[in-house]
Amino acid sequence: MKDQAQRLRELARDRTFTGTFSASQTVQTRHRCKSIAVTSGKGGVGKTNIALFIAVTLAQSKKRVLLLDADLGLANVHILLGIAPKYNISHFLEGECTLDQIICKSGSSDFDIIPGASGLEKLANLDRGRLEFLQHEFFKLEQNYDYIIIDTGAGIGSVVTCFASKADTTIVVMTPEPTSLSDAYAMIKVLNEKRCSRIGVIVNMVGSDHGGAEIFDRLNTVVLKFLKKPIEIWGILPINKEVPRYIRKQSVFVLDKPYDNFSKRISSIVRKVSGISCNNNKQGFFARLLNSGIVINKVD
Repeated sequence: MKDQAQRLRELARDRTFTGTFSASQTVQTRHRCKSIAVTSGKGGVGKTNIALFIAVTLAQSKKRVLLLDADLGLANVHILLGIAPKYNISHFLEGECTLDQIICKSGSSDFDIIPGASGLEKLANLDRGRLEFLQHEFFKLEQNYDYIIIDTGAGIGSVVTCFASKADTTIVVMTPEPTSLSDAYAMIKVLNEKRCSRIGVIVNMVGSDHGGAEIFDRLNTVVLKFLKKPIEIWGILPINKEVPRYIRKQSVFVLDKPYDNFSKRISSIVRKVSGISCNNNKQGFFARLLNSGIVINKVD
């Protein structure tokens, strides 16, 4: 039997392939992996760190977690963990390796990573045969996990909103800066237009809880006025001067300081997020992504 990489190499060469995979090739299981996208309207708000902290905290709770780095321009989860991956998803799409070979172990954090996803924009240009093959392989992959955390890029470009809108749950990260508020609203507006299942907000880098609640109330007021749909606040995270120090030494703060107030707040956010039901659609995240029909023309 041909291996996975050989199959993809053949499909990559045959751009007109239109074969299908039979029902017998589909993994039959009731297991349903929950997907959580962490996104933001602008960069520099701590989005990737929060995605990483959520993945770590879920893994500490004995959940099987996969962290997908879908920031095409600035993929850096592996850098935060001090990992040097041999492959990323572009190698898989070119048939140079299997899907399993892309996945990196996070070490002591005990979760898996698909790193530096610089080839994900190629998904929009695949023919039907290769799309069906990828759906089949990704579906099998999802059966190994309870949660997939997707760290998207920043902004409201097509790549970012494609990933953010296909998750069961989308977390929009913002800070008290006025520009962050307007960019968060822009992101929420786009996600609503794409009928995103459920959206929650984390206000990061606040000087006080009162200030964090105030900035969220301002955002929610605008959302209610123009979108007619309230949003939820899932957490307020204080400025913590130790977090940047841990980032610089490629250590995970919430692992080393689990009893710190910041870490406890991350745990509270995770409890809220992990209790959310899956999208009623029986398809997993990757199937929804590949079936989206959204054309991805460039890196955001």
